[in-house]
Amino acid sequence: MIDMKNLLAKVKQNDFTLGVIGIGRVGLPLALVFANSGVNVIGIDRNKEYVEKIKRGEKPFNEHGIEEYMKTKNFTPTANIKDGIEKSDILILTIGTPITEHMRPDYSQLRSAINSILDTSIKGKLIITRSTVSPGTVENFIKPLLEKKTGLKTGDDFGLSVCPERILEGKALEEIRNLPEIVGAVDEMSAEITSELFRKINKDKKIFVTTPKAAELAKLFTNVYRYINFALANEFGLLAEEYGEDAHEIINILNDGYSRGGVPVPGMTGGPCLSKDGYYLISNLMFPDFILTGWRLNESIPQHIVNRLKKRLSDKGKIIHDCKVCVLGLAFKAGIDDTRYSPAVRLVELLKIEAANVGVHDPYIEETDKLEDAVRDADAIILAVNHPKFDGVHKVIHKIGKHKPGCILVDCWGFINKDEARNLGFDYIRFGSGK
Repeated sequence: MIDMKNLLAKVKQNDFTLGVIGIGRVGLPLALVFANSGVNVIGIDRNKEYVEKIKRGEKPFNEHGIEEYMKTKNFTPTANIKDGIEKSDILILTIGTPITEHMRPDYSQLRSAINSILDTSIKGKLIITRSTVSPGTVENFIKPLLEKKTGLKTGDDFGLSVCPERILEGKALEEIRNLPEIVGAVDEMSAEITSELFRKINKDKKIFVTTPKAAELAKLFTNVYRYINFALANEFGLLAEEYGEDAHEIINILNDGYSRGGVPVPGMTGGPCLSKDGYYLISNLMFPDFILTGWRLNESIPQHIVNRLKKRLSDKGKIIHDCKVCVLGLAFKAGIDDTRYSPAVRLVELLKIEAANVGVHDPYIEETDKLEDAVRDADAIILAVNHPKFDGVHKVIHKIGKHKPGCILVDCWGFINKDEARNLGFDYIRFGSGK
């Protein structure tokens, strides 16, 4: 316990080093916010080329304001994992935890990180998991593994806690500073040190202390709740199509001025958190549930879009494998460049399976086609992502004029003014509308 009391004193005096293991889209913003708050931070990542890019001051991905945050002198990125861990008093794990091809949690990267920690002495250190894990992982897997391998006792010799990330990509820096933190600690001292650490970011930051399992559940259910709501909106969109009505128009009416509104509009839903967190929540349950049903519904929307397009092309006497289809947007949501678990990527895959000639343009992703090239000779254009930069894109495409006459425009988000699109000569289709 003396070691942990000493660590608490060091944190209070800001005389400690924080190591963030995994400096990707979650870890790098977190590390930079701490560094810009006066904390000495080491960013640890095994990707040497990626680390060198950060050392040169090049932003590795789009995140609002990150260039300014990268100018701090308090942040040292390194690919020397052992050295970075040894120099750190507190370690935060921000390791990716994807799902396997069999839709099971994949902890291989997390195990590798923990094994790297075990190559050093953890006595007197605090380990915080910020990665997405199934309920009970910290208490049933990480804690026993650390104690067995080291012979040390949690709470006395080293600390262990959970503090799940809940940030929104694109607003990560702002939300890290201002969002409340949920701390699930194995013991009281770990809870106190973790809380003290996160108040370095914001002295007024709200912190809720609970059990590790409760913190893990809170993280997962936050995303699953949103995902199920999106699934309901998408089911309503499918129903509206069947009835020949427009779900977007109906939802705008029912939400307007209604205090219990807030119904989301239909659209292609995905991403690394929303798509997979349901599997982490129910990975140990042996019965089917509506989380799985919601996942299946959301995952089916890209195929539904392709089927609607094929039907419209058929009505025009065309076959999709003889057509060019332009897809606008490849990221999993608006305003970012992250394509992980993106339904737009799935949409492109399905179009290629149909042997369509596919052009892709995303203004946030350099590797995609230029807009003019993507729409050239297009029989159909699909707005797959409602990027802010696509505001008025139908007018821009019409001005370019490289698409075929009577080009089908499929709007997956109700983002485009349908009257404007039709007046410009597009054969406009909106997901969630049978009009």
